[in-house]
Amino acid sequence: MKKVYFAGSIRNDPDRNTMKELVRFIKSLGYPVLTEHVGADDPIESHAKKLGITKEEHTAEAIERSDIEWLDQATHVVAEISWESTGVGREIEYGRMKGRFGKISAEVLCLYREDREFFASPMIRGMTPDRYPNVRVSAYKNLEEAKEMIRNFLSD
Repeated sequence: MKKVYFAGSIRNDPDRNTMKELVRFIKSLGYPVLTEHVGADDPIESHAKKLGITKEEHTAEAIERSDIEWLDQATHVVAEISWESTGVGREIEYGRMKGRFGKISAEVLCLYREDREFFASPMIRGMTPDRYPNVRVSAYKNLEEAKEMIRNFLSD
C-alpha cells in the first residue's frame, strides 16, 4: 500500500491554501498522508496534537524523531518546494536515500510554482532523472496542474 509523506515549508510563510489543497487532494485519491498536519491552519499545533504533546513540549527533537519515523514508512514523498526550507531539503534527501539504508524505498516528487522558481532551491531543481532515478522535479502554473502531476506520480 502506498503511503505519502507530504513535505512543505511550515515556518517560512508558505501559501497555506496550497498546502491544504494538495494534502486534501492526495487524501481524496485514497492515499494516507502521514504528515497531513503540513496542510493545517496551524501545522505546529496540529503536529504536536498528533504526537499527543502540547505546543510547549513540541521540541526540535520531537519533530525530527516523528518526521523520520513517518519518512521510514513512506513509499512516496511529495514535496512542495516553492518556499525555502532546510527541513524540506532534508526530507527530500532522506526520502531519496533511505532505500540504500535498508529502509522502504521511496519515490520523490518535488513541485514548485513556476512564478517562484527563484525560491525553489537549484540544488533540488537540478536533480535530473539520469542521476537521481527516484526523484522527479516539476514546475506548475496553477493548483490544478500540480494536482494532475501528483495524480500521475501516485498512479505510476
